[in-house]
Amino acid sequence: MVSVTPAHAATATLTVDAGHTTTAVGPYQFGHIIEDINHSMEGGLNANVVRNSTMKEGNANPPSSWSLITGGGGSGGIAADTAGPLNAANQRALRLTVGTNGAGQRVGAANSGFYGIGVRPSTTYQVAFWARATAGFTGPLTVTIESTGGTVHATSSVSGLGTGWQKFTTTLTTGAGAPVSSANRFVVAANGVGAGQQVWLNVVQAIGPTFQPTGNLRRDLQQLMTDTNPGFFRVPGGNYLEGAVIANRFAWKNTIGPVEQRPGHQNDAWGYWSTDQFGLLNYLQMAEQAGAEPMLGVFAGYTLNGSVTPQNEMQQYVDEALDEIEYVTGGTGTTWGARRAADGHPAPFPLRYVEIGNEDWFDGTDSYNAYRYPMLYDAIKARYPQLQIIATRAVTSRPMDVIDDHYYNNDPDAFAALATRYDGADRNGPKVLVGEYGVTNGTSSNPTGTLSGALAEAAFMTGMVRNADLVIGGAYAPALTSVDNWQWSSNLIGFNAVSSFGSPSYYVQKMFGTGVGDHVVPTTLSGGTGLTQVATRTTGGAVYVTVVNRSASTVDTQVNVTGAASVGGTATVTTLTGDPNGRNSITSPTAIVPTTTTRGAGASFTHNFPANSVTVIQLSTTGGATPVLPVNQGVSLRVTTPGYTDRSLRHQSNLGVTSVIGTASSASDKLDASFVLRPGLASAACYSLESRNFPGQFLRHQAYRVKLAANDGSSLFAADATFCAADGNSGEGISLRSYNFPTRYLRHYNSEVWIAANGGTNAYDSATNWAADTTWRIGTPWFRSDVTIAAGFHSVRATTPGFTDRYVRHQSSLGVLSQISTTLDRQDATFDIVPGLADNTCYSFESRNFPGRYLRHNDYRIKLAASDGSAVFAADATFCAKAGVRFQSYNFPDLYLRHYATELWIASNGGARPSDNPANYVADTTWVVEAPLG
Repeated sequence: MVSVTPAHAATATLTVDAGHTTTAVGPYQFGHIIEDINHSMEGGLNANVVRNSTMKEGNANPPSSWSLITGGGGSGGIAADTAGPLNAANQRALRLTVGTNGAGQRVGAANSGFYGIGVRPSTTYQVAFWARATAGFTGPLTVTIESTGGTVHATSSVSGLGTGWQKFTTTLTTGAGAPVSSANRFVVAANGVGAGQQVWLNVVQAIGPTFQPTGNLRRDLQQLMTDTNPGFFRVPGGNYLEGAVIANRFAWKNTIGPVEQRPGHQNDAWGYWSTDQFGLLNYLQMAEQAGAEPMLGVFAGYTLNGSVTPQNEMQQYVDEALDEIEYVTGGTGTTWGARRAADGHPAPFPLRYVEIGNEDWFDGTDSYNAYRYPMLYDAIKARYPQLQIIATRAVTSRPMDVIDDHYYNNDPDAFAALATRYDGADRNGPKVLVGEYGVTNGTSSNPTGTLSGALAEAAFMTGMVRNADLVIGGAYAPALTSVDNWQWSSNLIGFNAVSSFGSPSYYVQKMFGTGVGDHVVPTTLSGGTGLTQVATRTTGGAVYVTVVNRSASTVDTQVNVTGAASVGGTATVTTLTGDPNGRNSITSPTAIVPTTTTRGAGASFTHNFPANSVTVIQLSTTGGATPVLPVNQGVSLRVTTPGYTDRSLRHQSNLGVTSVIGTASSASDKLDASFVLRPGLASAACYSLESRNFPGQFLRHQAYRVKLAANDGSSLFAADATFCAADGNSGEGISLRSYNFPTRYLRHYNSEVWIAANGGTNAYDSATNWAADTTWRIGTPWFRSDVTIAAGFHSVRATTPGFTDRYVRHQSSLGVLSQISTTLDRQDATFDIVPGLADNTCYSFESRNFPGRYLRHNDYRIKLAASDGSAVFAADATFCAKAGVRFQSYNFPDLYLRHYATELWIASNGGARPSDNPANYVADTTWVVEAPLG
């Protein structure tokens, strides 16, 4: 159907520039973290419906989840037995003793499954188990799936038992009239035979419907995850990777090979037994079958009980990680690649990212920075230099390709405020993986979240996409939960033994994952309180406009699409809306789901974004798009060539070079590596790079070498100093094409910077690494401050009308704004402004009367505190001076020092906190630095 929005006066205007792009959207932008929590694997994605199939759970006797079942007067018993074990990995079997068992009688062992066993009509289960019996009993054993009341839905039998262990297989298929039910059990029984005999069972499996023939992935759960179009699966966690003690970590070598050879382990991270029948290969196949790639976490010597592996014992885990990577990526000629092939998957898996550990900020010993991360980083990079390494906390001992950020909050408003978290964030540090996030507002009766939580997550996701140059991807966590037993309050997908459903958060993930282009395009929004937006486009011209409306009112919005040669007359609109406190459940799985319609569109149209909604509008356009860069702003150009990513373009003796620039570099080196991006001297559609410390001097090429020179006003200089932006030649970042030599691009070669062609007689035209060498990452300027403040003691005065007689001071360890009268007041309002504790191109405020104490932000409030020497304190106590003078938070670049109701905060211009009030924001964040009062 085609719906046409009624004419209303628009209260907001949204402009989408379809002719320009700001950054590429990477293939890993949306994904899932999968670990065995909430029975996600054991009793969930693992399609085996038999619980405690190896008889080890809880070491109970008789084995837990198993019970004796008799009929017609038959008698017997069951017990755990370790005599005559199957093998060293599985030494504990179920012993069935058959007593009386004549015609019409039966004696067997029943398994209750994971809170029941799912049954549907015409469903087939692949059954396998190992069995042996006392001499003289060969069977048959009857295998059934039946209701808890005894109604048989599927039956089969096996014969040929002997005194030695043998593997038996069969199939069970339910009838067309079988009910949809979870109130069922799995039974292995001797029907009227074997009186006085004993039977031993172990590694019992009944595999229900699977997504594909390999992987043993429960079909409905894998389908739900696949339907979100994920780019990655972060595996195998999570706390599950670490375990509470080292013996219960994810020891991957124990999870591969034949299932009967896997010993299993206590999942003490989440409180139940894992058979490890869902092992490393299954995790990899899960990603593969969803069209995604694995993002592999390796154990890093830390467990949840706080134990840290000593440095002299770490090498075994380094070797274990290297072997694991070889199992994932190695050819069949390698030791572990051959093992993977023997396990049924000859082809290696793609792997780009490896994460060292999980949430290592909980380790208070600094061992992660001191030796655990360095040892793993060095070994992995030495053998696999192409891999990108993810750190779970900030380190200084080695580079971080990516750092893993986690965000949880039970307050949707506070979570939605994260939408701007990465706007203006430092581009000179590592890239970011948001490895876990979610609003935690599940209940004691429903472990999934509300629509209001999902909308807050959607607002955050717009920010992640908008900043895709920095944020490589994000994963809602956790992905899966049993509705019968869970350990985490809010989850993406709920399931029981027979059914499953997506939460409102799931549908947000699906809408973003299936409604996104390959590049972000610029948007501007005026009016529309409560709206958050992002837009993307494909190279083919499909434009996706995603708008989140968290307000309680419909927002009528004028949508203008610029920059396209043409805009199609119809659009597809997918909308998720409803009661903000509503949620889906196993009994009401579709209470809140998206609807899709078509409507009239064009270059300008009005759309009503419903209250409490997320909307994706898909438009069709024609015409190309070119990258647009932030003119008249400071930038740095970071090298992207593997092995050289710690280098930046700089000028040195008037020559363009690349050199290592980092946080510890001198202020002068940082200044030489900082430029102001200007509209191109020869064409405003392109760009010129002006030196930050030599205004009026620009990077230009001369005889193909890039140099720094003063603008002489000539047209030749203008052309030589102009570069046009293009999508990165390597598939990421930006490439800068010479304006007057359009086949040549800005390139680093042997630490020198040239304009180079892809192949030629000049050495710097070498085709080797040309694409990577001509691709750059646009970063934050290394020299972060725009205003220079002389070192020494100063006082800082407000500029807001009516408050110009008030100064920044500390009072009872809190930062406040007040009038100054006494000698003590003057001392409290005087600070030694020193080079920033975290960055020497910014500033820190040290108290005059309490040396060693600095102004810092803590939960956004400004306080006076003694430095504890940590990196967090240093960052919180560092402010960069921007034009005005305005003091930008070093680690929250969209927040500035502000006075609000006489208190001092770091605040954004509009947000969830009262101190973010946009009224008087610019004046309240602008200061005068004066001579010291005290």
